[in-house]
Amino acid sequence: MKKFLVIALGIFLSMSNVSAEQPKAQEYREILSSEKFYVEYDDAYVKKIIVEEDGRRMSRIALNSKNQNLVDVLNPIAKLFEGGFSKYPDFMYYKGKYYKFSEKESALMIRTDQLENINLNPNEGWSVIDKELSLPDELAVFNWNGKFHKVAPGVAAPVFANTLKKIIDNKEYTCDRYESEVKNSKGEKEATIIFDMCYDSKGELALVQSAIFANGKEYGINKLTVKKILREIPKDAIILDKNAKIYAAGIGDMNDLLENPVLLGKLSEIQDS
Repeated sequence: MKKFLVIALGIFLSMSNVSAEQPKAQEYREILSSEKFYVEYDDAYVKKIIVEEDGRRMSRIALNSKNQNLVDVLNPIAKLFEGGFSKYPDFMYYKGKYYKFSEKESALMIRTDQLENINLNPNEGWSVIDKELSLPDELAVFNWNGKFHKVAPGVAAPVFANTLKKIIDNKEYTCDRYESEVKNSKGEKEATIIFDMCYDSKGELALVQSAIFANGKEYGINKLTVKKILREIPKDAIILDKNAKIYAAGIGDMNDLLENPVLLGKLSEIQDS
């Protein structure tokens, strides 16, 4: 009887540990799985913003605050020309169409059914458009099967493993660890991808570290700093110019060769057509 109670207690404690995500984890999961959210994070040298609203997915990339300060010091004149330009999206998806903005008043556009066209101009970068619009793997932990997020074959959805304390850049964080198994074509486990979702003293997600464990060693992959994960979109977070000129993506025709893309019309005319 005592042995049974010990075993039962052990199972109970194990189950309790497995379900001990940080209190805000479920809230982040709900936000990033919803049809409206705002995400801002720093990843290495860049700051990225991702917006989901009214069926649109938009993203914007800029220098992160640390590097922008350096640019401001080295080239203060550049600040005079920033204005609202930094508010315009770099990429957008809406109603089966992808847009790649080169500047605020013009963009290239391609339909979803054209993405597999072997004659697409490789210089336009359409092969990575989903990645540009997707949450990074480190945040997709909360919505692994979300729109635009692609993973390699054999990579399983991350599963909560345990909670641990970590010192990162001289600060202590409480980190929820999630693990994703990587299997080969034979179904054999080859590695484990680790995601440490680290929360600050206020219980807010502050940064995420990813690594891969293989052959008995752990290798770091990435670290990103979380700035904001919000249900509501900040005012003017990303601005769309309805009069932006929309051009057709290059598909290997004569216009492509002449570098003379076909003008399709204004964004206000194209997006709902």
